[in-house]
Amino acid sequence: MTQYGKRTVQFPITLEEAPALVRRIGEQMASGVISLEGRSIEIDGYESIGISLKRTGDKLRARVKVKFPKRPGEAGDPDGGDPDGSDGDDD
Repeated sequence: MTQYGKRTVQFPITLEEAPALVRRIGEQMASGVISLEGRSIEIDGYESIGISLKRTGDKLRARVKVKFPKRPGEAGDPDGGDPDGSDGDDD
């Protein structure tokens, strides 16, 4: 199945859980599906996978974002004529 757009999962974790989270995501990538917080994201055809950890006091907010190609004809599509290739996302 062709996927388009972005899929994002955000959730709180502790500092101690962060290394295991990154390892788990790496292992799951080999199977083609990332499963976090009750959500599964098939990553076939992905363009990028981002993992961010942001401190919020004594905890972290984990965010995993999987980007897929834009739909044909959307702004930023090679056929759509976005000259700099930017997707407008700062991260």
